[in-house]
Amino acid sequence: MTTSRIAPVDVIIIAAMEPEIIPFLNQATELGEPRQVGNAVLYSGLLAGRRALFVRGGIGLVNAAGAANSALLLAGGEVPPLVISAGTAGGLGADVRVGDVVIGTEMINADADARAFGYVLGQVPGMPASYPSPGPAIQAGLDGVPTERTAATVHHGVVVSSYSFVGHDRAPIIKGQFAGVLATDMESSAIAQTCHVHGAPFLAVRGISDLCGPASEADFIEHVDDAAERSAEVAIPVIAAWWAAQAG
Repeated sequence: MTTSRIAPVDVIIIAAMEPEIIPFLNQATELGEPRQVGNAVLYSGLLAGRRALFVRGGIGLVNAAGAANSALLLAGGEVPPLVISAGTAGGLGADVRVGDVVIGTEMINADADARAFGYVLGQVPGMPASYPSPGPAIQAGLDGVPTERTAATVHHGVVVSSYSFVGHDRAPIIKGQFAGVLATDMESSAIAQTCHVHGAPFLAVRGISDLCGPASEADFIEHVDDAAERSAEVAIPVIAAWWAAQAG
C-alpha cells in the first residue's frame, strides 16, 4: 500500500467494479501503474487532455466514501477536482430504459433514517438532506452530452443510493419515498457526501443496466458491460464541457 501524495488532477472518476472503470482506462493515455490505498485501486493518467485519477473503489457506501476520501486527499489541489461517480445503476423513472444514462442532479442516501430525531428520510444526522450537484456541473451535463445521442437517452434527476441491490420488492417503496427518483446505485450518495465535506464539485453519470424488476439480477449481469460503456461515452464529453466552462 502507498499513501504518498500525487500531483493534483483535474478530474477524479470513481467506479465500483473493474468492468465499470475499464471503459475509462481504455480511453486514457499516459496511464500510470496502479496503486492500492485501502480497498481502492487508483490509476493516474490523461483523459481528453485533462489530468485524471481513475479509481476502482469497491461496492457499497463505505467503500465508495473511503475511495473518494483517499482520492481527494492524494490528488486534490488548490482547485478541487471534479469528481464523477461512474458505472451502472438500476432504473426507476417511468421513462428510463436499459441502455439509457442518468445524470444525477441530486443524490440521496435511501438507507439513512433518523426521523425519530427530527431528520428527514435520507438525511444522515448532521449532514444535508440531499446532495445537489452544483449548477455548473449540471450545465456541463446538459451541454456535454454527445450530439449523436438523442435527448431521450440521457435523463437528469434524482439518484438514490442504498446498501441493498434494489429489486422489484423494494423499487416501489423507494419510488414512493423519494419523489422524482430516476435511478438507484450503491455508491453515489456516499461519494457526494465526501465531496461535500471536501468542497469538491460532484456529478453522477450512470448507465442503466436493469429496471429493478423481477429479473433485475439477470439483467444486470447481461447489461453491466454495455451500461458501463454508455456511462463513459457520456461522462467523457461532460468532463470536457465542465473544464471548457471553467476556462471561460
